[in-house]
Amino acid sequence: MARPARVSPLSALSGAAFLLLTLHVALPPAAPAMEAVDFQQAVARTLSNNAFVSAAGEDAVAARREADLARGRLLPTVRFDEKFVRTSVPGEVFGLKMNQEKLLATDFDDVRNFNSPPPRNDFIATLSLEQPLFAPKAYIGYGMAKTEADARSQDLYRRKEEAVYRVLTAVLDVITARQFAEVAGQGLSDTREHLRIAESLEAAGMGLASDVLRAKVAVAAAEGAKVTAENRLELARRGLSLAMGEPGAPPVDVTGPPPEFPDLDRTGEGEAGATGRADLRASALRVANAASNVRLRQSQYLPDVGLAAAYQVDAEDSPFTPDNRSWRVGVGLTWNLFDGMRREAELGKAVAERRRAQAYHRGMRDQAAFEAAQADLGVKEATLRGEIARAALASAEEGVRLLTSRYENHLGRMVDLLDAQTALDGARAARIRAENDVRLSRAQRLYASGELLSFAAQDAEKGKGKIR
Repeated sequence: MARPARVSPLSALSGAAFLLLTLHVALPPAAPAMEAVDFQQAVARTLSNNAFVSAAGEDAVAARREADLARGRLLPTVRFDEKFVRTSVPGEVFGLKMNQEKLLATDFDDVRNFNSPPPRNDFIATLSLEQPLFAPKAYIGYGMAKTEADARSQDLYRRKEEAVYRVLTAVLDVITARQFAEVAGQGLSDTREHLRIAESLEAAGMGLASDVLRAKVAVAAAEGAKVTAENRLELARRGLSLAMGEPGAPPVDVTGPPPEFPDLDRTGEGEAGATGRADLRASALRVANAASNVRLRQSQYLPDVGLAAAYQVDAEDSPFTPDNRSWRVGVGLTWNLFDGMRREAELGKAVAERRRAQAYHRGMRDQAAFEAAQADLGVKEATLRGEIARAALASAEEGVRLLTSRYENHLGRMVDLLDAQTALDGARAARIRAENDVRLSRAQRLYASGELLSFAAQDAEKGKGKIR
């Protein structure tokens, strides 16, 4: 009897290592898991990554710095100057001697001391101060700069609301597209079941070949619908990534339940339902600034009064060995009495700009009232369509169940069953679309009334009034 071959441990270990290496090379690397976020995470990342929100934030900061610049025109200006002068110009040499308190009586003995003086040095150190006392243009300009900074802050808040509304729409698109893909898969499964029943009946000699062919065509159509739904889901995920401001817009999935929004009935409120919008507040601030601009142009008829003071040290040898110290203090007045009618033209232009700002603000109020009313009607319509879609889905499901039973008992036709299945697939999609429309319409009502950001991001409400 032959003895079984013995394998050495070294050979077995080598073979196992070779097998593991072969499996490692043959198997492709696992695809990275797709990132998934819930609604609150998507909102937070949008507010931090969105390029348009960042641009509006920098614009608001720049406006705040502009207000600081305007305030600086009301504060004193202190400046220190140090310079060195060497000159042989007779008049300047005479002035330098006097500033240094080195003008002697012997200098007047010979006129050549004035006409042909030797070169002279002077180190001049000056500490000066200027303070406006009455500057109406600076006062009004500072107020206008602060108002514009507040308006830019409101623009930033509205920009954040727009970004949140876009990411909300993208989140709902992903959820809806995923549900459509599930419905398409469910429809494909149902159609394959119809094909199985048709084939089993044909095999038993109780069915028609035409029914099998119709069912196969329906299966092919369902497979195509499933591919389309999956492609839409991929695009929706990339759209969500783009709305969040992700670099390269890689696909991002949504996790957790869909966002729910309060059902606030504001029918009949009209403009009052949109008064909290940040863009309306920004427009109202710019109307106030337009009125301030009129006062700014009127202030050009008034004088400007300011205080000036200086302390000066002169030294001939070095800046550290002063020869003389002097000072001066004065008050100056500047009054433009006539400038070729330019002030009148600027005043007329400012009045026209004020009227333009008022008209624009009135148009924005009317548009906001229309959008609020439109959003209210949209919520009502979406709610009713949701109820109709749910009732239609229940009827379609019952119809398919009855026709399937009739066909299995040789009392119905395959074409009727496939038509009912098509209606059922449409009813499922309509219900999903209706539920999405209800959520979207409620969110749109919050957006139209200026309350979406405070609802979606509670901490963003803190920045509603100003930029910290």
